[in-house]
Amino acid sequence: MKRKKNCIYIVSARPVFNFDAITEFENLSVGDSTILLSDLLGNFVELLSNKNLNSDIIYCLNQLDKNSIPNDFFPQGTEILFTAGKDLKTSFNKLCQNYFKQYEKNILIRANAIGISVENILKIFDLLSIEDDVLVIGQSDNKKIPFIGFNSIVQSLLTKMFSVNLSYDDFLIEAGKNEYYINIFQGFQLIEDSADFKNLYIELSKKGSLSYCSEIMHERFTSLFIEYKNLLK
Repeated sequence: MKRKKNCIYIVSARPVFNFDAITEFENLSVGDSTILLSDLLGNFVELLSNKNLNSDIIYCLNQLDKNSIPNDFFPQGTEILFTAGKDLKTSFNKLCQNYFKQYEKNILIRANAIGISVENILKIFDLLSIEDDVLVIGQSDNKKIPFIGFNSIVQSLLTKMFSVNLSYDDFLIEAGKNEYYINIFQGFQLIEDSADFKNLYIELSKKGSLSYCSEIMHERFTSLFIEYKNLLK
């Protein structure tokens, strides 16, 4: 069976919308933690609506969010796969069997990442277009893995991407055990704690952030920054 070209997966191992299950950020209320996570996810919803991407989009959310997603959050027809949260082995078995093998090029992006532009994504797909086995690794400023792109599957490596507190250095060592051509992209943010929240404020203050976060989304993040201005000093 001929494989499809490109697929992008936005993956959240942790709940985003379910107030009763969410892990709140230090110094942020449960409600505002939900707003922050949903704004990060919403930024991808807006970004990936760009038709130049010519890709299938799949949102992989924690199953605890299944009955908590606002009705108008995703466009009609959005494909959502509910996974087993921290049970990564089961989740990635499902993705591998039902999705990864259908596509020539796949990009997995963590839902709490920011800084990834349409231009970045097109460049990643371009790097994955050769016949050799290629792995594109994103490195966040806090030395984590915000995304990976691949054109062949090493399932153990994919599972490790979403392991709790997996460092970039550890992941790179693991990736080096496989016969991939490895490409590294740097300069992204992975928002996991209150220190990252402050870094998000700094990054979105830069003019270049408009390439990956629209003025509308800036306004939504700014509402949170105003609420917690004392944390940003």
